[in-house]
Amino acid sequence: MPRQVDHEARKTAIARALWRVAEARGLDRVSLREVATEAGISLGQLQHYFANRDEMMIFAMEFMGRKNVERVAARMMTLAEPTPRARLRAIAHEMVPIDDRAEAGSLMQLSFLLESARNESLRDFATRQAAGLRNTLEGIVALAIRSGDLSADCDPAEEAALLIALAQGLRSDFHLGALTAEQTVALMDRYLDRLLIQVN
Repeated sequence: MPRQVDHEARKTAIARALWRVAEARGLDRVSLREVATEAGISLGQLQHYFANRDEMMIFAMEFMGRKNVERVAARMMTLAEPTPRARLRAIAHEMVPIDDRAEAGSLMQLSFLLESARNESLRDFATRQAAGLRNTLEGIVALAIRSGDLSADCDPAEEAALLIALAQGLRSDFHLGALTAEQTVALMDRYLDRLLIQVN
């Protein structure tokens, strides 16, 4: 009787192989053949799941996005008091590289965004993914306004856009070596301290 193949597990293994190749050589150097070799499967087997490089890249970024959501959810679960203020700080910390795992993921995301600027099919996905993050942040900011942690004059869409822009700038400086991980987090915290109304 033929052995059953767990197709989702196989696709996940391919995504992880893509990350390893990207970490070693850069995302722009990733090819179907190299990923197949890294995953220990044939090129034909890989193409059974992904017809081209774009499909493989999008799946890998979707998988990374799900892992990011899981990590944020786990961080939220550790909060003693999951107030809007605490939730905003928790998600902001996940937007900047604070350890080796986050550093690798952050670098891959930045590389993906750069490639998406030149690739329409990737750009459509990247735009939808960015909109999802923006919507999440807008919701948390709106809750913080209602709870009194943020000024009523704040605009949720504007504050979410500013927070994302700051995180992207901090990540870029970190990857260029201009900031350490500690400095990156400290600057994010300084911004949040200025934004959030001090509550006794």
